[in-house]
Amino acid sequence: MSDTPSSYEVRVAASMQALSDSAFFRLGDHSISPLSGVRTDTGSAAREMSRMSGFPLDGVDRLFLGADEIHAIWRSVEGPLIVGEFCLVHLHKSFTGDEFPPDDPTLPASDYSKLGALKVIDSEPHSGSGSVTGMYMTESAQHEIWFYDAGLHRLERLDLDYLAYLDAVLVTKGTCGWQYLFADVDLNTTELHTTAADLNVMLEKFPEQFPEYDYEPLRQRLEARL
Repeated sequence: MSDTPSSYEVRVAASMQALSDSAFFRLGDHSISPLSGVRTDTGSAAREMSRMSGFPLDGVDRLFLGADEIHAIWRSVEGPLIVGEFCLVHLHKSFTGDEFPPDDPTLPASDYSKLGALKVIDSEPHSGSGSVTGMYMTESAQHEIWFYDAGLHRLERLDLDYLAYLDAVLVTKGTCGWQYLFADVDLNTTELHTTAADLNVMLEKFPEQFPEYDYEPLRQRLEARL
């Protein structure tokens, strides 16, 4: 993401406004919560994250949001029903606060262990889906982004880093299941049929609703997974 973190809030606010202005959507609860506590001091926040996580998080402050939390939920009101939600939290809160990943003992052992180690960066709290996206720190202190689909009991690594994930939220507006466009999956399966259909609606409707974004890369990702 080429923008500085402080400009991200400007962009996401504009994205929320575009959802509100469009006759195709009904924007529900939405908010951008201001920074509070130690998160107002990026240096102190980064040091506390490193100390509590046990990872040398050099340069992590460049990934910080300029808000404690950014949340929006919406649904379409014209044509096929699709819904979306995102709830992005400051990384300091992810690493040191009360953002805990869900528990799912039905997962294979390796995935279950990874799910428990995720630092939650995005969730769907109002929809009640239980799905989350999290950051996983490898032994070499590199980060990976993983998506947990609670309804389907799936954990998938995404072909995105953290800043690219933030950009993708702006483009997709948090359409439910958008993360599968960046996972190594076959969407032409029975359990992912509804997700694929929703993503197809998104890619049919969004280009005319939000012409400032290029949706062709996402269309290509969808086609590659069908």
